[in-house]
This record gives sequence, structure tokens and C-alpha cells, in this order.
Amino acid sequence: MDRLPKDWRLSQHQLATYRALRSDDVDVVINTAMTGDGKSLAGLLPLLVNPRHNGTLSLFPTNELIQDQYASAGRMLPLWNHPAEWVGPLYGARLDELSATVEVLKRPDLLLRELNNHRLTLSNPDILHAILQFHYQQRGRSPDHVAGQMAMLFDQLTFDEFHIFDTPEVVAVLTGLLFLATQSPRLKTLFLSATPSPQIDDLLKRAGFASRLRMIDPQREGWYHHGADPGSGWRAILQGSNISFAQGNAEDWIAAGGDQILLNWFREHRPGARAALIVNSVATALRLVSRLKPLLAHKGLTVEPNTGITSRTIRKASYDADLLIGTSTVDVGVDFRINLLIFESSGAGTFLQRLGRLGRHTTFTDRDQREQRFAAFAAHALVPSFIYERLFQPQEGEPAPFVDGATYTREDLARIINTAFPKPVSFTHYTRLWGRFVPAKVYQELSRKELRQIFGSVRDHLKQRFYDLTSTSVVKACKEWEERDKQGEGLLIREAQSFRGGSPFDCGVLKEDEGDVVTYDLFWLLANAHLELMTREAFCAAVRRMGKLDMPYQRGYQKFFFRWLGLREQREQVHIILGPQVAQWGSERHQIAQVLPGIQVGCNGHEAFMHKLNSKLIDDPCVGLIIPAHEPRQVQRARYLPPGLQLWPYTADSLDAGVQAGSVAFGRNALLLDSLLRIKPLPSSSDAPMIF
Repeated sequence: MDRLPKDWRLSQHQLATYRALRSDDVDVVINTAMTGDGKSLAGLLPLLVNPRHNGTLSLFPTNELIQDQYASAGRMLPLWNHPAEWVGPLYGARLDELSATVEVLKRPDLLLRELNNHRLTLSNPDILHAILQFHYQQRGRSPDHVAGQMAMLFDQLTFDEFHIFDTPEVVAVLTGLLFLATQSPRLKTLFLSATPSPQIDDLLKRAGFASRLRMIDPQREGWYHHGADPGSGWRAILQGSNISFAQGNAEDWIAAGGDQILLNWFREHRPGARAALIVNSVATALRLVSRLKPLLAHKGLTVEPNTGITSRTIRKASYDADLLIGTSTVDVGVDFRINLLIFESSGAGTFLQRLGRLGRHTTFTDRDQREQRFAAFAAHALVPSFIYERLFQPQEGEPAPFVDGATYTREDLARIINTAFPKPVSFTHYTRLWGRFVPAKVYQELSRKELRQIFGSVRDHLKQRFYDLTSTSVVKACKEWEERDKQGEGLLIREAQSFRGGSPFDCGVLKEDEGDVVTYDLFWLLANAHLELMTREAFCAAVRRMGKLDMPYQRGYQKFFFRWLGLREQREQVHIILGPQVAQWGSERHQIAQVLPGIQVGCNGHEAFMHKLNSKLIDDPCVGLIIPAHEPRQVQRARYLPPGLQLWPYTADSLDAGVQAGSVAFGRNALLLDSLLRIKPLPSSSDAPMIF
């Protein structure tokens, strides 16, 4: 490629990706190159090289990753003789900032302005989904004013780190791609994932993309070489690392001497030392910060958190700290410069993702702007006891998968880890039961009076493609949607049509200690934080005094508003209280998603405002699913549910039916469970023992 910057060389997978995206015979490309091997650059090559390329819309699962890639693209574009202004970030908070400065433009026009003004737009799939579900509409404009322009604005869509999405999100993306394909046959789609899910392949085939799909798999092609001295012509992707395994969780590991392991690492390798500790729980991360920050401060070392409830300022500062303590906010794609990693894992996917943060760089710039070099790399993997046994104990005459002191390639390690961790349940029936309402929204919009004639043939074509994707009729889905609306169950459909699921219990949180405002889940806040309940007016006034926009908190999306007073020393149990009518429901209403007629919450330590919370919650219907006579841990274990699928204990007390106890799920979790339990229900309440 004669347009490469001086001294640049492409990897084989990058060149193969570029050629596939330029091919007239390919519509969809999947690149599965290893973490750190330049997949993002591979996706940018058509834009960087081809002067006639209209533009690329790159979509990332987190705003954290958007910011990381925005900084990276701003540095890269000038190297290719393109202005840095080509790239622009686009997400909800960014639109709010722009809306505050450009009052003459409505949000849909502001969105289109940003999409038109940048050849490379960095956004998230949530915004693309909202556009292609026709949510960005404006009075006096055609319903397809925004959605109809998307295929014309870009030559390429790139979905980065796509493996973290589950079936509902994949169905939503493919629904959008099917619509866009009817508008522009030249549009290319690139999926980037070091650990792609098999379900993506299956759904792509059902959607009809398989015949024009190109898989770029460097491992299968033999494009990787392992060892300290591969010879000339090879580029290091990841550094060799020592990995140690321990049983249990991070807090126990630190208490049992892990803090001294940390201190020893810094003593032996400083100034060439930086570390990250990644855990599964936000509360765990914050407790570890409180414990380790003063300990390391005595040695002149800094510790900062990076979690969903941490302010943006502190999250940004955490990347320059000696020790970053984070959660899933840093799992995906973020480019660490560390040489020590301690991490928990909830499954094979999180294990490999988190380990992939280590060994990506050999140097870093310290606080005095001096370049420091890493001399060694090490990881401490904290796994459940049964996983540790699977990894190190021989089974049925076979040698143990891991042997102390042995050397393993990344592929060998990934194969062993994938075998050791149990595979979470796959929600294979979700597409047919609930995913169908996403294409139903597109079909309904195209059937509106204003669009019926223009999109008549498109609608007929999509009807068959949508059937192939969901295995059900989109016309029947529209009719069921109408019936459920009449029966007061429209919340179920809206939940199914949202990209990652709605957030019925999101709350605004004023963190004056960090000078920022965040949005977080009510139940987590009650269980883990000391709080002061605020009115919306008082909250927004405090936000304005901080010099921040209160617009996001004026729209009514947050259920409550709190002032953060600190983290609890121990987590309190949150208990859901359902109305007496729930206890009288027959078994036909158990283990199915439905609209619950309001809830109440119990949690110790919030007596000052719990009555106010419950007086509002009891009048707000929400999507839920109840499983009587089964406590949450039972359900998790019985159906191998992924850790992120939350269940809460509930009680419902009726004078006629007595006290009923069980588990309840809300929102998208309720729909996922519905799709599983309809096919494989748990024993009914009359058969199941009560274990509480």
C-alpha cells in the first residue's frame, strides 16, 4: 500500500481486512485478531487510504472506549495527512453539551449535523439503534428524516468489541443492518472481536449475510508466532507474562498477604512499575481503594478507582495512577500501560478479556513526563475454588491442564480457560419470543401513511428477511404488540425494543466529594451507600452550582435523586415487597414476563426516606418476572445464569393466600428469563421446597 506513513507496516490481518472491505463480493467482515493486534486500525484503513470513502461510523460498547479511541484517532489522522477534525465523538452526554450551546437546532438536526461534519464518527450502538428504530423524529418532518439518511452518510459501519453483546443486542443490530441494506448496497459492516460468540455467526446466517461474509482469523491462518525470538519480520503484540492462580476473591487475597505482594512488586520494579486490580463488584473496588490508598501513599504511590459510579475526572486520572482499581468499565478495549495485573473473573470471557489488558506496552510516561520501561510482566488470577481444582487437579487419569512452571501460548491458555469455566446458558429462544418486536417496530414505521408508498417494496422485502432472522412473522408480532398495548402490557414491548434494556430504577447521584454527577441503580445504592434523598429541583440546582448541565436530569428518566454520603462498610440486603394480589396469582402468571403493578423496597439503614421511596414505587408499574419458592442463588445455579443477570428476593403477603416468597427479575432480565423458563421451567411452587 503506497499510502502508508513512513516506516509503517501492516499486519497480515489488517491488509486482509482492508481488501475484504474493498471487495464487491463482501458485505460483512469479522476480524478476530488477538487483543492488541491493531483491529481498530484495520477498520480505519478504507477511510485512511481511499480519498472517495464517504465516511466510517465506528461503534463502541462504552463511552469510556469512545473517549479512548477519540484520543487515538486524533493522533493517527495527521500521520496519514488527514486533519484531526475528521473525527468526532457522539453519545448522549455529548448531544446534551451541544444542545446547550446550539439552541436553534432540535436534537435530530443536531445529530445529523454531527454525523455530516465528521468523516469518522465514534459513537455507540445504542444511538444507531435509536435512529434505526425511528426514535429521532421531529414535528413537520418525515418519520425517516434521520433513519433514511444513515446509509447515505457512511460507507462503513464498524462494531468494536462486539462479543460483549448478547442475543437481544445482536438481533437489534442485525435488524438495523437489514434495513440499511435496502437503502445502500455498497454499505460494508465490520465486526471486531478477539473472542466472538458463536451466536453471532448463527444470527448472521439467519439474516442472510453468510454468503457475502468474510472471516479474518489470524490464528486459523497461522499468522501468529510465539516465543522470545521469532526471527525477522515479526511484530510483538503482547509480552510474555508470568501468571499465578489463587482461589477466592480479591478482598480475601489482599487480606491474606496480597497487599504485600503489591508493595514488593513496586519496591522491586519501580520506577518501571504500574498495576491494575480488576474486580467483579463496584462495592468491592471502592472498599479496596479505601484499604490500599493509605497503604500505598506511605510509599509515594497513587491509587485511583475506575467504576461505573466513579466521576469522569477520577476515571481519567486512574490511567495515570500507580494502581488502578476498576470493574467492567475497563474490561473492554481500553489501552492499559501496566506490567502487573490482579483480577477476578466471572467466566471465561471476562478472564480472557481482563488478562488481555496486560503486556500491551513495554513503556509508559510517568508523572514527571519521563519515559519508563517495563522489565517484567505478571498476573495474579483469582478464581473460584472449583475452577482452581479443574485447572490444577488431574481428572480421570488425565494430566492437570496447568502445571507449575510450564510455558503456554495464549491460544493454549484460552483453550484451557474456556474448558474450565462452565458455559453460561444461551438464551436461544429470545429472538423468537421477544427479539421479534425490534423488526416489528421497523415494519410498523414503514407502514405508516407517510411512508407506505415510498417503502412499499422495501417493507415487503424486509418482511421475509425479518422472518428468516426471528423465525416468526413480523405481521403477527405487530398484531400481538397492538393487543398487549390494549391490555396494558405495552411496557413489555418497549423493554424488548430498547437496545440494552430499559433502566426502570436509575437514579441521579450527586457526588460532591468528586465534583461530579452520575446515574446509578437504585437497588445497588440502597445496598451499598449512605444516601440523602433529594428533590429533583434541589438536585438540579446543585448540579448547576457544580457548573454542569442539569438537562439530563430534567427529562424524567431517573426514578430518584440522592446525595452520596459514603460507602457502607458492609452490604445490606435489598428485599422486594410485592402487592397482596401477587400472592393470589395462579401458576399461569409465574415464571413469565409481565407488567408488575408497582413494588416496594426494604433495606436497613434508610429509614429516613424509605416511606417516600415506596409511596412512589408502589404506583409505578414495571416489567418483572416472579419465581415463587426459589431464592435467587437457587435460580442462578439451577439454570447456569450469567452473573450479570440480577435476581432479588421478594415477598407478597395476602390475608387469603398467606405469605409468598421467591425471586424476582426486572426489565431486560425478566425477558431473558422468560425466554428460558418458558422452555425449561423450574419446579412449580407446590413442588419446590422453601429455602430462605
